[in-house]
Amino acid sequence: MNNIPTSRAPLIGSGFTFLTLLALAACSDGGLASEKSKDSGTVADGASAGPANVVISAAARTPRTTTWSVNYWQWAPTYGNDVAGTESLVAAVVPSFIRVGGYNNDANTPDAFDDAQMDTLVAYATAIGAQPIIQVPLLQDTSGQPPTADTAAAMVRYANVTKGYAIKYFSIGNEPDLYASQGLPSDSSQPAIANFGPSDYCTAARAYVTAMKAVDPTILIVGPDLAWKYQAGNGANDWLTPILQTCGDLFDVVSIHRYPFEAAQSSLAAAATDAAKYRTIIGSVQNILQATGYGQKPLTLTEMNVAYDATSCVLDASPGTVGSALWVVDSLGTSIGLGLWTSAIWDISDTQNWSLGFIGEPPAHQPRPEYYAYLLYAQHFGPTLLDVTSSPARVSVYASRNADNNVTEIIVANWNTTTQPLSFEVTGLSSSAVTSPTFEMPAVSIAAIEFADTGATSAWVYGEAERVTGQGPQVMTPGIVQGAYPDAGAGSAGRTVGFGCQSGGPTCTQTVLPGPAITTNGSANGANLSFGAAPNAWGSYAYAASGQTNPTATVMADGNGLTISGGFGPLTSSGSNWEGFGLYYSSSSCINASSYTGVKFDFSGDLGGCGFQFGASFSRDLAKADDPTRGACAGTDASCYGPAADITAAALAATPSAPTIHVPFASLIGGMPISTFDPSFMVSLQWQLSTTLANPDGGTCSAKFTVANVSFY
Repeated sequence: MNNIPTSRAPLIGSGFTFLTLLALAACSDGGLASEKSKDSGTVADGASAGPANVVISAAARTPRTTTWSVNYWQWAPTYGNDVAGTESLVAAVVPSFIRVGGYNNDANTPDAFDDAQMDTLVAYATAIGAQPIIQVPLLQDTSGQPPTADTAAAMVRYANVTKGYAIKYFSIGNEPDLYASQGLPSDSSQPAIANFGPSDYCTAARAYVTAMKAVDPTILIVGPDLAWKYQAGNGANDWLTPILQTCGDLFDVVSIHRYPFEAAQSSLAAAATDAAKYRTIIGSVQNILQATGYGQKPLTLTEMNVAYDATSCVLDASPGTVGSALWVVDSLGTSIGLGLWTSAIWDISDTQNWSLGFIGEPPAHQPRPEYYAYLLYAQHFGPTLLDVTSSPARVSVYASRNADNNVTEIIVANWNTTTQPLSFEVTGLSSSAVTSPTFEMPAVSIAAIEFADTGATSAWVYGEAERVTGQGPQVMTPGIVQGAYPDAGAGSAGRTVGFGCQSGGPTCTQTVLPGPAITTNGSANGANLSFGAAPNAWGSYAYAASGQTNPTATVMADGNGLTISGGFGPLTSSGSNWEGFGLYYSSSSCINASSYTGVKFDFSGDLGGCGFQFGASFSRDLAKADDPTRGACAGTDASCYGPAADITAAALAATPSAPTIHVPFASLIGGMPISTFDPSFMVSLQWQLSTTLANPDGGTCSAKFTVANVSFY
């Protein structure tokens, strides 16, 4: 699944499944760009011409009931276990909960969330000071079989009886409103459970909860964790109403997910007005709870982020940007104002090409801009909410009082693309009003400002200047302008706006091959294999994850194929687990294979328990750094790689003697920045091995197999 060369296998699957629809955008947009909520300021178009006061009233005060939380993803060894080593960073943002769920846990793929992983999670949760919310699976158990209520009961028994962890919160399945369209463990783009509906979910949930509470009657249930089908009165797009009507009694906390944009839509302009849409959506969901008799139950977001998919072109509010951090400030502030139970960002740490995690990938684990949004709330937002009665256009303000009731603590997001002068006044105090000097808040930045009742003022700011230098929030001095927006520097935190936004498409010339055959006239020059003849020859390459050994290959005696040998020793919990061997078109041109359906090859040999994939790359998924002539992806091989398809054991067993495997181009998915394959600009093809800790002997597998008569069909 990787280009030439590769440094990391791409990520297949996430906490949400890939085809999550954006129907939320159509759910009561409302037109509330200038709406004020009880504890938040306005976000409206336009910019203030001069120093504009922010006025906060301390006369009316409301206890804060909402917390912030995180999602535990990328724990899987197959994905590199990005979360390990982030404990101290995550503990600093003081999350209340750590949700252990998503598609990977629901399907127990690519690695099983077994008892050992439960132990690892509990140790991590203890280290960060958060309560776990453990998701039990509905799609596949740890042995790859359909789960049952006994599966869920066994997880509760191990956690709370055998180990005595006293885990309080559990949930059942992940985004069941998507099961009928996607999430099949062997192919996540296919239906996980055909024709699955709200009543099916309730039937399963009731059986599960009954079995789980028979083990530990004190546990509480969070659910149903819907992806987006909670649109009141919108027919098939409202699963929440029938679920609550049928089995709402099962849930102690009602949970939904929210990703307002796909990557291509996550612009600053769109994100700046999203808080108003969010308030409207939550209002609609709360109406569903009231109408079904559950209006007093807590409501929560167990997954949230500005976008749900990997980003190829980094826009000004894409995950990993300062604009996305402003979105997090608004989302947390709005959730607090609406009294939600908690809001949990998806996720803790992942690779740069995803950047949904608020901490960068290992080994550096550099905090991304969104992390500092969390940190400002953790360090500078108190337990009592205040009203914001006035604020300038495109500036969000969220106000509170500290625990000692002697400091007003404020979180600010400046959505303007110019510096915004801000001065503050706090009224309604027992003494006279507290006023501040004027701060020159940088364009597109976030800040925390504290006003002591004695008149002392402290302020911290985070924006482009801090992202580029990899620093956290810096002291903001009144009257001084800090930084510029946008900053073209690559930065050591997050991502640079405009990265990967190359204009146009592939620039390589196209060549139509004289025939479909690929592996003919094979020969070897040391470890390098070649097939065909100039000007249409194919060369070879091998690759492996860090810590693994490249597989080897030899040419078959008749020159019509190759034998590949490879495998893995025992994995560590953080070990990477992929390697492969491929062929590339040895030319400055790309192959135009659009007249063909796919690639076929004869397979023989033994995979020895290793996983097996066939992949291919084309110009737009090939890094310019690796191939300046044909590459059109403006990233590195960590963010530019071709799509692939699993070759299943069933396919290989179809004709045991020597099966011919057909891989349609249409089945290749998961590439970056283009997920699907374009055969008009083909460059390479490859065979990849993988393993998991769930394999016998801790991931050990040894493969030796032959692919012969490789050709287009």
